[in-house]
Amino acid sequence: MTVQQRSTAILWPVALVAAAVLFSFALACAMPFAAIGALAALVLPPREALVTAIFGWLVNQVIGFGFLGYPTDLTTLAGGAVLGLSAVAAVMAALVGQRQLARHFFLAGALIVFAAALFAQQAVVYAASWLLPSHPSAFSLPVIWQIGWTNALAFATFGALYGLGSQAGLVPSKRHAAG
Repeated sequence: MTVQQRSTAILWPVALVAAAVLFSFALACAMPFAAIGALAALVLPPREALVTAIFGWLVNQVIGFGFLGYPTDLTTLAGGAVLGLSAVAAVMAALVGQRQLARHFFLAGALIVFAAALFAQQAVVYAASWLLPSHPSAFSLPVIWQIGWTNALAFATFGALYGLGSQAGLVPSKRHAAG
């Protein structure tokens, strides 16, 4: 791999983690973990996609606890861990959904990847709500709509930025074959 290939290959994970920083300050715990997981899985090898999602979650937690004043009680810490698991689940589901890309037009395949990531991410959070205290409205239709919309907007925006970046040669133009 040439130096230019390495530098373009590192730009996409860095861009996604930078997005995590921005989203963390703007949205706190409503960060679009599913969108970031799906975008990572579409372009990066599986290990790098997982590492990118984990770094995105870690940045979100550092910002939340370090800058936004999240309480450090056991419930909040457990909730943060659940978000980490949900970010990993999003990537894993996206990687499974990514296999569908070969069978579909790229946009349809990308939407399958995104839907799989969003479903898995929210399923982990929902499952944890049975064990951890949560507000009854946490899974109300307006809240689910807001989370879905936020993730869809992030996915579309960063997907478009990726397309522009790949056209300009700044990010890899296709998913790497090596993992």
